[in-house]
Amino acid sequence: MPKIIILENYPATLDAIKMIFEFEGYEVLALSGPQNLHTLVSDFKPDIILVDALLGLTDGRSICTELKLSVHAHIPILLMSSQMNFITNPHIAVHWDDYIEKPFEMIAMVNRVKMLLTKKVSQD
Repeated sequence: MPKIIILENYPATLDAIKMIFEFEGYEVLALSGPQNLHTLVSDFKPDIILVDALLGLTDGRSICTELKLSVHAHIPILLMSSQMNFITNPHIAVHWDDYIEKPFEMIAMVNRVKMLLTKKVSQD
């Protein structure tokens, strides 16, 4: 069973994404904030992490950077954002594996996650 961490501060969106991935057979750890994230990642050992780009006062891109520059660099990250320019700004270093624009179709999200997991398996 694949494991996924979802980091999203909007409760309704977090619950919807969590339910979809549980229905798809994933073991899900749903987080509304980045507190203790590195410890949780170490303990849960996810196969993939979904991060919202805007987490209240926290920039989700910086969380991606922290993860990709740590021992967790091998874990694929899918960044979610409702602001396309937030993602494609040429002055921002890209430390995520893929992104999806909100609002998104849940099937598109599931397919994007499956693609990243398939890519990870082929690289391992």
